[in-house]
Amino acid sequence: AAELAGLNLLRLISEPTAAAIAYGLDHAAKGVYAVYDLGGGTFDISLLRLTQGVFEVIATGGDSALGGDDIDAALAAWAMEQGGVVANTPADRRAALVAARATKEALSASERATFACTLGGRPFSLEVDRAALEAVAGPFVERTIAAVRQVLRDAKAKPQEVDGVVLVGGSTRMPLVQRAVAE
Repeated sequence: AAELAGLNLLRLISEPTAAAIAYGLDHAAKGVYAVYDLGGGTFDISLLRLTQGVFEVIATGGDSALGGDDIDAALAAWAMEQGGVVANTPADRRAALVAARATKEALSASERATFACTLGGRPFSLEVDRAALEAVAGPFVERTIAAVRQVLRDAKAKPQEVDGVVLVGGSTRMPLVQRAVAE
């Protein structure tokens, strides 16, 4: 495809390798690195070995049915349940998801945020604290950690053998995700 587009193709690299290079890990001498990628629609975990500037993918895993969008949907459902409101139309459901994502992003930097949107032509708002978000997001984050453990088992590696972790994807800004990965 690159050649058909008139691009000078040097080589193809995997997405985790591209992330590792983007973060400058190719300048390290050697080591084992994990790329934890919690994107909107999927979760991927890759374990890479770097030797003399060359990455070798040791093991990969993940969950193609899990992503930050799932956390947004769960937070939207939780907020509407707390407020006793229902999103009856596609526009209402979209507004609730947009509000949930904004709330999740705000709670990554502060302890409290307001979930605010218009549902059924009426304004709706609810104060949310980080603990509530973490209670909603916890089961999703635990699913990612189960996949990480499986990749480590597949690679016959222990967590202490990993020299570094690259966090990719917006949901990795959540303190809950960062703590879980660090542990």
